[in-house]
Amino acid sequence: MIRNNWPKYLLQWGVLAALVLFLTGLIPSKEAADPEAYCPLGGLQALATYLAQGSLPCSMSSLQVMMGIALVAAVVLFSKLFCAYICPVGTVQDLLGKARRALKIKGIKVRNGSVLDKVLRIVKYALVFWIFYMTVQASELFCKNLDPYYAVATGFKGEITLWMSIVTVSLVVLGSFLIDMFWCRYLCPLGAISNSLKFWVWIGVLFGAYYVADVLGADIPWAVLLGAFCILGYILEVFHAKPKMQVLYVMKDNAVCNNCGLCEKKCPYHIDIRSAQNGRVESVDCTLCGECTAACTTGALKIGVCRKKQAKCWKYVPAVLTVVLVAFGMWAGGKFELPTIDMKWGIETVAEDGTVTQLVDPSTLQTVTIEGLRSVKCYGSSMTFKAKLEKVPGVHGVKTYVNRHSADILYDPAKTSEEKIQEAIYQPTKFRVATPDHKAVDSLKVVTIRTEKMYDKMDINYLGMQMRLSGKKIYGLESEFACPLIIRVFMDPSEDLSEEWFEDIVEMDVLQMPVHGGGVNEIEVDYEFVELEDGFRMVSTADFIKGMFSAFNVQWKSRIEAAGDKQQYIYEIVDSNYEKPIILRNMPYLSNHLSKHEGVIGVYLTLNDGLQPCIRIRFADPMTEARLWELMTMETWTITYKADDVREEGAKISFKTPGTVYTYTGK
Repeated sequence: MIRNNWPKYLLQWGVLAALVLFLTGLIPSKEAADPEAYCPLGGLQALATYLAQGSLPCSMSSLQVMMGIALVAAVVLFSKLFCAYICPVGTVQDLLGKARRALKIKGIKVRNGSVLDKVLRIVKYALVFWIFYMTVQASELFCKNLDPYYAVATGFKGEITLWMSIVTVSLVVLGSFLIDMFWCRYLCPLGAISNSLKFWVWIGVLFGAYYVADVLGADIPWAVLLGAFCILGYILEVFHAKPKMQVLYVMKDNAVCNNCGLCEKKCPYHIDIRSAQNGRVESVDCTLCGECTAACTTGALKIGVCRKKQAKCWKYVPAVLTVVLVAFGMWAGGKFELPTIDMKWGIETVAEDGTVTQLVDPSTLQTVTIEGLRSVKCYGSSMTFKAKLEKVPGVHGVKTYVNRHSADILYDPAKTSEEKIQEAIYQPTKFRVATPDHKAVDSLKVVTIRTEKMYDKMDINYLGMQMRLSGKKIYGLESEFACPLIIRVFMDPSEDLSEEWFEDIVEMDVLQMPVHGGGVNEIEVDYEFVELEDGFRMVSTADFIKGMFSAFNVQWKSRIEAAGDKQQYIYEIVDSNYEKPIILRNMPYLSNHLSKHEGVIGVYLTLNDGLQPCIRIRFADPMTEARLWELMTMETWTITYKADDVREEGAKISFKTPGTVYTYTGK
């Protein structure tokens, strides 16, 4: 069988091997392997979201969209080639069925066309509606919550709902072990879409009718179209089941067939091949996998384009077409990028009666493209960026492109300018390269450089990391918007760095970023050095340390009032690691956890009198030092996200050494 159908097995096992190698890191990559990078289901969800909402779901790109379109083209023209040759879940199911038969374990047979078979096929269409509806509503891939492939590929550590993932993985393994192709036949959303698209004429009529209704002014919600697609697809699959508008079919020569039944036995879906009419196998389940043709001992079955006497059969055509379509999808996905969001505002208003009032003449608007927006990396960050732009007078729209971290901004040149837009979106930032010993160095030298093409706060971080790796006594950077950008560099007074040195480090093409746990991540940049300004100034080391430190301060007015005249105390833990950004990010969780206990008044991340980073807990009776330490060192914290969302989560900050207690004096 393998020898007679080697293209199928070569592709299936090659895909599995590639996934294992990339996801385990055995094949090195500059970026972490993305288990959904080539997922056509995610691509179709992204396309649906873009058409319905004008945005792409978070983390989706044109590559996934084009892979989805390639799958549609394959099904419409040929058959379910992705299912047969590429899908790793299908491959695993195939292997599970073979393993059961090799172990001589009797499986559960669900006959095609039986009542049970028809009922079970409803499930995958219900999943299609649920998954697509939730994805379009939230612009987030809901299928991640339950996708068995994604769960396994991420080691159950991705963006999953654990119980859903466990259920679906169990269904794939146990269900497919006992029932041949259980997941594909009854649960797979992509299988439901593929089966529906085999009846593309009817599906085309449905979408055409929706388009005409929209043109005529009928305001039909997109969810109605989604529901109609699922219902129509199910009806066609169950009650018609014989698509007749494909280019390729399994062709059957009845004159040569000896009715041995071996083809049906080897078919993963157990299609009734012997009773095929018109010389071709017309089944919604057929994937052109080639198992039946490979098993046929008389040559009665071949893959062709027409009836037996006219057919020129190509044994390897489906596998070749699969490779071609996947390659096309990858090529097309790399050639263009759909915007993650494409939104306009303030151009016109529409009254309840449909009257349109023009606020701005669209012909007067211009577009500016800003590159290097590294914080624009998904749907959520794109919407945050859009919210910032809405506050800028004269800006009327934005398109974001997360793959290249850029944005096209639509604006009125009579009210604003490119420079004003850049100033509005730029966030002055600071980066601590190292912490100087204030006892040994009482002051630092500050020089100013000017740069271009550094629009994002991450740019300063990247530049600071390269200066840290240079080995020079540089302690920090801070930026201030101007054209060109102002960057102040804080360094040891003994350092005397030339303009050429700054130019070389700013204009590196590739930044070498050390990765936690070992290794290096290469980041391509295109910064421009303008100049090193003449002269320098001096600042005290203490002021520098205070200016670079990011403090956290939360206290509860009700707790302060409840404490009244009680003696209050400060519990202080000093640790140099508390200056790391991860501590600041986790302080809200610590304060959330401690706030549930009476007597805790405030939680702070600050510097003590010795300029040492420390965490301070302000408390009063009935809270005690011992109880406070017990709460801080719990393995799990109780975190309240919303009134109805309280979770037990692992401790966000580790405390090893108890702190000290002193009386609170009001400072």
